[in-house]
Amino acid sequence: MRSIFVGIAMGLVFAPALAAESPSWLTNADVEPRAEAPASTLDRAARDKASVWIAWSVPAIDEARDVCCYSDNFKRRGCSLTGRDNGWGTSDRSAGGAPGEIEVLIETASGAPSRIKIVSPTCAVDGAGRRVVWLGAVESSASLSALERLVDSRGDDLGGTALAAIAYHRDARADAILEKRVLDRSGSSKDREQAVFWAGQARGQAGYQLIDRVLTQEPDRDLRQHAVFALSQSHVDGAPDRIKRVAVEDRDADVRAHAYFSLSQTQADGAGAWIVDRLDVERNDHVREQAIFALSQLHDGTDWLLRVLRARKDPESVKRALFWLGQSNDPRALEEITKILDR
Repeated sequence: MRSIFVGIAMGLVFAPALAAESPSWLTNADVEPRAEAPASTLDRAARDKASVWIAWSVPAIDEARDVCCYSDNFKRRGCSLTGRDNGWGTSDRSAGGAPGEIEVLIETASGAPSRIKIVSPTCAVDGAGRRVVWLGAVESSASLSALERLVDSRGDDLGGTALAAIAYHRDARADAILEKRVLDRSGSSKDREQAVFWAGQARGQAGYQLIDRVLTQEPDRDLRQHAVFALSQSHVDGAPDRIKRVAVEDRDADVRAHAYFSLSQTQADGAGAWIVDRLDVERNDHVREQAIFALSQLHDGTDWLLRVLRARKDPESVKRALFWLGQSNDPRALEEITKILDR
């Protein structure tokens, strides 16, 4: 984490020239526009101990597409400032596109931040009659300074949501915040894993390079395993090939095994053929077992499982391919199983 004193100072000297009127995405709220920096507003709310939401907008990365609250298996979308929403995230099912900005909302109660919500301008938020201090558009540096102070907060995953909000910022300083948390071996495993996840999920080439450092230098097997899955969430073109390197080179069998699953999540072209070829090379039985499971996760997994079933000689690979074919709903799998039973 960058120096908190520098971050706070930056937030204190920044003040928007004019806070915007009530934003269009927020309804049914007692909105109080204010020209002030986020850190200053949070400090003021802590002193008066009133229950209030503090909100602002900030430039966002393209990956922050249509961030909203979802329920009913992504059938309903929209957030509320009362209660606990079922979950939040991004969805390709909504036609929001890259919003260009995100809205950050922080609730303070009894003198301390208690909840954070992140939404895009395409997400409707029901204010439920709550008081909302609206700061309008703020500089990224001021937003990052305010959020960084909350990253280590405990309770209701406040710190984790603050880290996600940081990762969505269109500012290279967000990469530095994530990097320091990932590489700090004195930090908790959970904190480091969260930072690794958001590096892969949101930070593009910079996040890819950070994960590559973890995979190359990190002695903690569990963090490397988490990193290879985070790489499967990256949109960088080289991510699938880097995952393949892990499957071949990592010194730990569990990490190599997990790399096959992570590769399947990318649905990269040629993944099935590559995994099948590796069955002739990999000697660890656990890794081979997970490689066949990974085939079942591919869109064309039935094709590759059938190839294993028909071409492999070793009984364990045949048995595992047969098992995963039995879990599929592909009629070709049932036809092949029936042929075997009729022999």
